[in-house]
Amino acid sequence: MSTAGTQQAQPVLYRCAGPNCGVVKGESSDGWWLMWPAQSQGTTMLSLCAWDEEIARREAALHVCGEGCAQKLQSMFMANILTRQHRRQR
Repeated sequence: MSTAGTQQAQPVLYRCAGPNCGVVKGESSDGWWLMWPAQSQGTTMLSLCAWDEEIARREAALHVCGEGCAQKLQSMFMANILTRQHRRQR
């Protein structure tokens, strides 16, 4: 039986977006979160939710292995917002 032309679904690997982390999510990994930036009425926001497979597959989703990495990403987001605001005031 030939398997040419048939494609097997590749497992999706999620890697933590936390600074200097890169841990890969396993099948039974608990404690993972999702973060994503969004725009609303000209304001940039950062959203956070517990792991959800559907949201995890969205383009802007940041996969986060735990609270520590989530805090680091939130801190970076806040610093970027403040930097942009400071540049606009010049």
